[in-house]
Amino acid sequence: MKTRHVVLAIAFLLLTSMGFAQKVNVDWDRKTDFSSFHTYAWQKSPKPAPGLWDQRIVDGVDQQLAAKGLKKVDSNPDLWVVYSNSHSEQKQVVGTGYGFGPGWGWGRGWRSGISTVEYNTYITQQGTLIVELADAKNQQLLWRGSATATISDKSDKNIKTLNSALDKLFKNYPPQDNN
Repeated sequence: MKTRHVVLAIAFLLLTSMGFAQKVNVDWDRKTDFSSFHTYAWQKSPKPAPGLWDQRIVDGVDQQLAAKGLKKVDSNPDLWVVYSNSHSEQKQVVGTGYGFGPGWGWGRGWRSGISTVEYNTYITQQGTLIVELADAKNQQLLWRGSATATISDKSDKNIKTLNSALDKLFKNYPPQDNN
């Protein structure tokens, strides 16, 4: 009996931890030589983050691009940078108390092994950040990264999540063609 509870607890933890993990995707134009870009400037976000988060995102991307050798300029950039974000609710239903088939029970004879199942619904807030880099000369999208993660009620935790997401997004920037 205790083994079943331990297995259920581990399964529950695995399922819920998957909901909290960051999902990061990056794509880019495989024909582009990113070493030819040295400067960038920001375009206004079509969907800026509320409150203090707009500046936190801009500052975080600025730090990442500066670490990659790009210089922020006010005019005539090589690249345009823009970001957008979205929020959504994620519902997860978890059932507990599963029991299967007949078997020997305590006391006399056979009994049905069916037990009641309880369902719990968990609602989490998911946030997605999308950062795009475009060629300033021809306005063609060259690089796009997105990161999705669970939003916490704690601002400090969300700042750490943002920084981690930006680290993951720009980890392999500039991209190298593996052909």
